[in-house]
Amino acid sequence: MIKITHILVLTTILGVIFLNYEIKNNYYLKEKEILELNDLILEKKQNIKLIKAELAYLSRPERLQSIAQQQFNMKEILPTDIWNINDISKLYYEKN
Repeated sequence: MIKITHILVLTTILGVIFLNYEIKNNYYLKEKEILELNDLILEKKQNIKLIKAELAYLSRPERLQSIAQQQFNMKEILPTDIWNINDISKLYYEKN
């Protein structure tokens, strides 16, 4: 006849085998998830580099100057356009 201790030992061994399988399976799933996340991080970093390069290309001063001249009818700043602080203070005191 099978003794109760044999049943307990067999049940414990089966439990340990099942637990070991679950832990190992969970480990491989998490490892696969980590690899996928690392690939996604690498892809996002490459996208950031590409976007920075596009931003540097689009914000070139000569390009922005031509857009400002064409779209907004802006002109270059001339030395006569820059005011002296004394001129501004004279205008203020003349009004008051």
